[in-house]
Amino acid sequence: MKRSVLLAFALLLSIASYSSSKVCISNIYIKGNKITDSTVIFNEIPFNKGDSVDVASLSQIFNECKNNLLNLSLFNYVDVAYITDTYEKGSINVFISVEERWYYWPMISVVFEDRNLSTWLKSADWNKITLEAGIKAYNLQGLNHTLTASYKMGFQKGFRLEYEKINLDKKGKHLLDFGIGSQLSKTIPYKSLFNAPAFVSIKDDFIEEKYSFGLGYTYRPKIKVKHSIKFMFEFSKIKDTIFLLNPTYWGNSDTKHRSFALSYIYNYDGRDNYQYPTQGFSFRAETGMYITDDLSVRYGHFKTDIQLYNMHTPRIYSSFKLMTGNSLKNVDAYILDKAIGYNNVNLRGYEYYVADGQHYFVAASTLKYKILKKRVFTIGFLSFLPKFNKIHFTIYGKGFFDIGYASNSHKSFNNYLSNRLLYSGGAGLDIVSYYDTVFSVEYSANQFRDRGFFFSVKTPIF
Repeated sequence: MKRSVLLAFALLLSIASYSSSKVCISNIYIKGNKITDSTVIFNEIPFNKGDSVDVASLSQIFNECKNNLLNLSLFNYVDVAYITDTYEKGSINVFISVEERWYYWPMISVVFEDRNLSTWLKSADWNKITLEAGIKAYNLQGLNHTLTASYKMGFQKGFRLEYEKINLDKKGKHLLDFGIGSQLSKTIPYKSLFNAPAFVSIKDDFIEEKYSFGLGYTYRPKIKVKHSIKFMFEFSKIKDTIFLLNPTYWGNSDTKHRSFALSYIYNYDGRDNYQYPTQGFSFRAETGMYITDDLSVRYGHFKTDIQLYNMHTPRIYSSFKLMTGNSLKNVDAYILDKAIGYNNVNLRGYEYYVADGQHYFVAASTLKYKILKKRVFTIGFLSFLPKFNKIHFTIYGKGFFDIGYASNSHKSFNNYLSNRLLYSGGAGLDIVSYYDTVFSVEYSANQFRDRGFFFSVKTPIF
């Protein structure tokens, strides 16, 4: 009996000793980065040369490293592995292999000028299409800078020139963005009627013109934490026809506005994948102000976005998302009352509608099942295009239920979605592929018995 106790004690001691054993990271080797500067990759690695790491946590740390690099949207595939250092006992060498994407994209895109693709498909108004031509270049100089230069024609005209993610230091803690642009529109929404934007246009003339300049600074003290300050100056002018249709379009009766916007954003992102997360947590808070140069229009807001993702089994996942918004203003202005249905604040099943207001919340819960695990295959006849011939995709089935509320102090008899609890539910499929492309088809229904199929395509390329 005594001998059995001693053996058991020795075994437990051995297990405890193994589980608490550490290894030293002797070297970190990177391969496959023909364009990307090594400093960009090292800034995303959650360990350093010389660190002492628990053996039991190696898998978790390497997986985090892989996710961080994929979230740069610079690589299609990342692999992290290690081998024992034969020269130093208790040490390992880490090897990080990346497959770079194609970084230079000609922008010849068709933009359906509506709040979402389903809304445009409902009316199929071919006049509400903008053609955009130009170039979008990622990872300039191998430093993860992004340049966008384009010209728009059709529903809207104008140009944009943006240069983003400019590193001000080698560790990537200080970043700068700037951009200039113009937007000339022949048709704009001037108010909400029957829970949808109502549009007005002027033949052979622009009803609204906008010219803007923006500057942004981001401080990134940790890989998952960002503090951003954004400033924008905008000059806008509209035809006085707007005031005949909506005297409170933008807060006063001037046909020209010179306005300033300033905002601060805190962002913590602990999700495993920014484009299509399945695990992790993120929190985003934004506060900002908007004023005209004569101070006649003053507006302030505070918004939050909380997201939680869980993996219950290797195939079953759930997520919960909560978005809130609160605002204050000194005048009644239609352009400042955009709540549900604008700027990615959406209720599934209400794709055709909007709910205006000064305050809102939207809660979305989703249960997913991985129908098809990640498949990677090579297209032989595209062997001459190595950046494109290796494709991966994953398919998820999902069920969801959403609720939301928009509080509007400016009541309207024909906009009945504000000041009431809204809810909807449905099911759908998500197809996740390379270059961060997600194609979704959903069948949803809301409390007013509106139902149908809705489609969306998410891709950051254009």
